[in-house]
Amino acid sequence: MLQINRVSKTFDHIQVLKDVTISLGDHEHAALVGSNGSGKTTLFEIIAGKLQPDSGSVVTGSNELIGYLPQNPIAISAETIGEVMLLAVNQINPYASASLSPRDEANALKLLANLGLGYLGLDAALATLSGGEGTRVQLASLLLQRPEILLLDEPTNHLDIPALEWLENFINTYPGIVLLISHDRLFLDRTVTTIYELDEEREGIRKFVGTYSEYTRQLALEKQKAYETWKDQEAEIRRLRAYWHRTAEQARVSERSTKDSSLRRYAKKVAKKGTAKKKRLERYLDSPERLEKPMDKWRININFAEAEHQSQQVLTAQGLSFGYGERLLFENLDLYIQAGQRIALVGANGSGKSTLLKVLIGQLQALSGTCRWGNSVVPGYMPQKQEDLDPDLTPIEQLQAVKGMNLSEVYHFLHYFLLDEDHANLPTSALSFGQRARLLLARLVAQGANFLVLDEPVNHLDIPSREQFEKALEAFNGGMLLVAHDRAFIARTCDTLWVLTSDGIRVDVPDEEWL
Repeated sequence: MLQINRVSKTFDHIQVLKDVTISLGDHEHAALVGSNGSGKTTLFEIIAGKLQPDSGSVVTGSNELIGYLPQNPIAISAETIGEVMLLAVNQINPYASASLSPRDEANALKLLANLGLGYLGLDAALATLSGGEGTRVQLASLLLQRPEILLLDEPTNHLDIPALEWLENFINTYPGIVLLISHDRLFLDRTVTTIYELDEEREGIRKFVGTYSEYTRQLALEKQKAYETWKDQEAEIRRLRAYWHRTAEQARVSERSTKDSSLRRYAKKVAKKGTAKKKRLERYLDSPERLEKPMDKWRININFAEAEHQSQQVLTAQGLSFGYGERLLFENLDLYIQAGQRIALVGANGSGKSTLLKVLIGQLQALSGTCRWGNSVVPGYMPQKQEDLDPDLTPIEQLQAVKGMNLSEVYHFLHYFLLDEDHANLPTSALSFGQRARLLLARLVAQGANFLVLDEPVNHLDIPSREQFEKALEAFNGGMLLVAHDRAFIARTCDTLWVLTSDGIRVDVPDEEWL
């Protein structure tokens, strides 16, 4: 059992949560949705006991363990993966142990393998892990505990597609309560049957029973109904206003055109009636019953420049090999990209997808082979880890470094990417991961690229922003090569699948085989 009762929270005089109430029964699986900044992660931290609410309470069953996976890895007092697993096991065991039991060790290794970390042993040092690997290690340690209540904040961000599908099956057979935050629409459709919507413009929370797709269809119906009601209201307002004007004019003409006292009295009576209708209409226009026109929320606005004429052969790579030390990531790859192709590069974590992109754009030097772009091709690269952004520069300075714009033009440009004047003047290191992702998109658009090389471009973007990004890519008439794990995003934006494996690269893989 998990009950959140009228929880409210304010930061720096800004109310993030107000009177939020959720009730989850045993075995219920639900998702918490809402735009960036609506308070989803704040609510998770309150449920997990990491943050105290200003008012309200969180109630669970007696002795029920809450397992919480934050969006970004947290510091752990351990040096190896095995020590992380031991800490997790000792948290649920009545007697602390100095080492993992053979059973716990086997379960830990199995979880690591299922999450794409089978190449790591329990003695692997945490200091050598990437951020994505650290997140998956924490997820594995959490699942090893099998808590009665599982809170997962963006668990899919660092998972490849096989690991994603394994996690979907794990959640679907999980006997406890699951509450998750995710921007992966297909993942939500396959794992939850209840949606709780947090909206920064509305108090409290709304509950929808059904999948995420059913929730979005319900929202579309509500929006259409609200628009039709507004249109009927506006038609009635126009009718009443026209009736008042017509009545007042008729009374005025009648009064002026006759000297008959009885007719003049009647005309004044009609005029008075028209004035009464006018006042009633004015009261209605000012009343809370009047509906405002339903408007789309302010969302990220991306418009890529029209791609100019390109060479028919965008990229030719022959015999490419790359590795670190004695470990080869890929060897003797031959790749060809034609103008207009939209390619999704998929494969297991650690297979070298991001590395291959860096080799193709020239950030890394191949051990062997050649790579040549077409003469008129201007590639635009968006890195996964946001390392291309100078943490000390402001968004204004980041944009002005790639395109000559005055201050007013920069503010206007950043506005379309949901970065206001205050954020535009902060150092990039002070921005959230989502804000940095939008800044990278803004810079990519400003560069005027005609071929896009995108490494996990929708990480840290909320679902409405992902959908806007998809629309922008649909309108873009250039080609692209992207690495992504959001299967809905791949299906909507790409027409070709490449699969990178230890044996090489397979091109033109049928969708149904991989997705």
